Amino acid sequence: MPIDSECFLDISATALNTFDPKKVVSFYLPPTIIMSDKSKKVITSDEKLEHTFSRVFTKLKQAGIKKFVPKLQQNMRLSGSLFFSKMRWQFYDEQYGLCFGCASSYTLQKMPDKQLKIIVTVIDDDENKLTDTFPLAE
Repeated sequence: MPIDSECFLDISATALNTFDPKKVVSFYLPPTIIMSDKSKKVITSDEKLEHTFSRVFTKLKQAGIKKFVPKLQQNMRLSGSLFFSKMRWQFYDEQYGLCFGCASSYTLQKMPDKQLKIIVTVIDDDENKLTDTFPLAE
């Protein structure tokens, strides 16, 4: 049975909270695009995605981030195999104090096995808190 995009994002958030790049990469379909207002990266392999997430997790851990909590804002079907979801992510420290939040939009593609994979991530760092923690363009 296929996973709907809302359920998919909950499952990927669970993987994100493990801080395990391999688990997070399993939700992406290379080549994938990760972009913000200040940068755009086309990542062509699982290995490069894993390296990118490893760096991101290292920087977030150094900033004291311990947990990610998603809040679904929008979910829609774009076509038979493409979906769009917008999340508001909240980043928490060890004492579960809110450090900051940012929005991310995802374009998801349904695979032949009915599973969804992320093909585009757009990060809307509206308060520049994520960029203040580390530059996304590194």
